[in-house]
Amino acid sequence: MSHVRKQIRDQFVTLLTAGVTLVSSRVYATRVYPLTQAKLPAITVTIGSESSGLMTMGATMGSKSLDRTVDIAVSVYENATASLDSAIDAIAVQIEEAIGADFTLGGIAKESVLTSTSIDFSGETEQPVGIATLTFSVRYVTSLTDVETAR
Repeated sequence: MSHVRKQIRDQFVTLLTAGVTLVSSRVYATRVYPLTQAKLPAITVTIGSESSGLMTMGATMGSKSLDRTVDIAVSVYENATASLDSAIDAIAVQIEEAIGADFTLGGIAKESVLTSTSIDFSGETEQPVGIATLTFSVRYVTSLTDVETAR
């Protein structure tokens, strides 16, 4: 088993691989090395910041729960062409609909909500690329003593 946070990231990759046909199967979890032009368009899924708070007051240690919220960044990389905006928007539609269709991520999360979208350009690759980052806020619950099982 793994931390619920990793299970959430893995579920995002699974849902996006199946639901975002415009990138084929080029969906990567936490990619370290840069994407080449041949691998575009592509999506990366990374964990951002997480906040948590105690949910259960006055209970025994084993039954106390943490209400957690983690930010998941879903970044779309696409070749910078004249139709870049339209291509990114089309991929974003598929991303939003794939997550919206299973916003509890198979029961791991309480909810997954799109909280922001930013679009930028980068010239640090072989050719310029457009990058759209969709940030989802994912709320989930674990116990203090078992962070590998969602409640």
